[in-house]
Amino acid sequence: MRMLIITLLITLTTLPAFSSEAINKREPFYGTWGTQKQCKRELFKEGGTVRAAPYVIGPQWLKQGKLWCSLNWGPVENTPNAKQSAANAHCGEDSIRSYFLGLKIKDEKLTLRWDFLRANGPLERCVGS
Repeated sequence: MRMLIITLLITLTTLPAFSSEAINKREPFYGTWGTQKQCKRELFKEGGTVRAAPYVIGPQWLKQGKLWCSLNWGPVENTPNAKQSAANAHCGEDSIRSYFLGLKIKDEKLTLRWDFLRANGPLERCVGS
């Protein structure tokens, strides 16, 4: 059993998605991203109580407001004018929903594509968040 765990750990740490090099390549995606309204956390509607929330992306999580998603990252691809990656996003608490999440940074703007059907963006990096 001990040997199985050691073998598994060695395998996981040598896979490209788990290596420190792969993690460093993902760093440009990390941070707080949104529209101007989201970055300022403005009210959706004048006189309302619900505020726009930016996306906060880290090594293991994506968060928007009260929504949290666990991320299992894929490799990062650099093209001459963009940086792209993908992740399996498992979102929710009591009822988990899974999404294929595509991430693309082009011209310093991030686009999130959920299951290829819905896109959020282009989003700007929120300053001071």
